Amino acid sequence: MGNVSATVTRVWARMMLVWTVLLATAGCGASSVSVPAQFPEPIVEKLPLSIGVVLDGALLAYSHSEELESGKSYNIELGSAQTEMFQKLLSGMFARAAVVPSTQAPQVDGVLVPSIEELQFSTPDQTKTDYFEVWIRYQMRLYEPDGTLVAEWPLTAYGQSNSRNYNMQGQEPALQAAALSACRDAMAFFIVQFRTIPAVETWLAAKTGGPSA
Repeated sequence: MGNVSATVTRVWARMMLVWTVLLATAGCGASSVSVPAQFPEPIVEKLPLSIGVVLDGALLAYSHSEELESGKSYNIELGSAQTEMFQKLLSGMFARAAVVPSTQAPQVDGVLVPSIEELQFSTPDQTKTDYFEVWIRYQMRLYEPDGTLVAEWPLTAYGQSNSRNYNMQGQEPALQAAALSACRDAMAFFIVQFRTIPAVETWLAAKTGGPSA
């Protein structure tokens, strides 16, 4: 009996060790999401101008990776969605919009160069809420067609998503939805903010021959 009991004890100990390793691995897994290119074209009164946009390699390859104190790793890939995002945004705001290779683009009235300076996010475990949250800080630069800088300004966007809406799908869909929401927020904020930048107001007045609004 003693040998049987010792064998059972060893088997049980091994099973517990296996479960401990599995639980630890699950807690330290990685979540990776890519923001889908799902952006509506804004319905606003278009400016009677043509605009070019430079989408450089750093923007189109942008991703943010971070390991939290819990050991869980996250990767949020934004770059692949930026072309569609800015094409839809600028096509909705201007009479004509096109991707151009550089800030020297005589075929347009101005050139926009966006960049992503920072991305931050929070998880439900961190905030003790049901929400994933994502903040994106862009830097916007507007140039004359000859490459002269007109204005530069920061643009901060925010998105959130309720993890309860994705209970059966894991964390990735909720994080992806929060990042997509932040990108759409950036579009909306750009529309509101653009005409309020003093140097942009002056530029618009000079290009259109009157007040920017």
